[in-house]
Amino acid sequence: MVKQAFLRLARAFPVAAAIKSAEDWDVALGAAAPLLFVLKGDALHLGPRVAQAHQRGKGVVVHLDLMDGIGKDRAGIQFLRQMQVDGIITSRSQLVTSGKAEGLITIQRLLLTDDAGLDTAVRTIARAAPDMVEVLPGVVFPEIAPVLQPLLPGPFIAGGFIRTAQDVARVRAAGGILSSSSTYELWQQPPLAD
Repeated sequence: MVKQAFLRLARAFPVAAAIKSAEDWDVALGAAAPLLFVLKGDALHLGPRVAQAHQRGKGVVVHLDLMDGIGKDRAGIQFLRQMQVDGIITSRSQLVTSGKAEGLITIQRLLLTDDAGLDTAVRTIARAAPDMVEVLPGVVFPEIAPVLQPLLPGPFIAGGFIRTAQDVARVRAAGGILSSSSTYELWQQPPLAD
């Protein structure tokens, strides 16, 4: 999947299914959400799940930092590419660089805990130049968006504590292209119309 296809899916359905368990996989495969963010799991079981998702026209992005059974390095990224994964999520700039070199969509996470580390984090992400930036916790994105948007090119994804259609609408209104959520109801039907 190329970045433009990912963005097209995000515009069509503003929520990515955040998958953390086998049960989540089963629900996500049958849900309307066309983008699946695999946040936890065992890499050895990933191949068949990715194939099932692709058969249903869904894109799969794996959080490399949290995946068990895989190296957090270029070889791990090459393994994910062989599994036909569409992209990676990481908080590590060197993995963004490797992911881009392997032709994967790259999403770098920005964890906001306070203002102190924001400048350093923004400089680090700007140097890595990921395809997208995921802001955590996502519910703060609407408040922090005016600060981030002049500093980073985006596009922006909001992840974490996105639980309601109103949360998704607030993210979209603030300029976010996508919300990542583990709330099954948000995977089933578009929570807002464009």
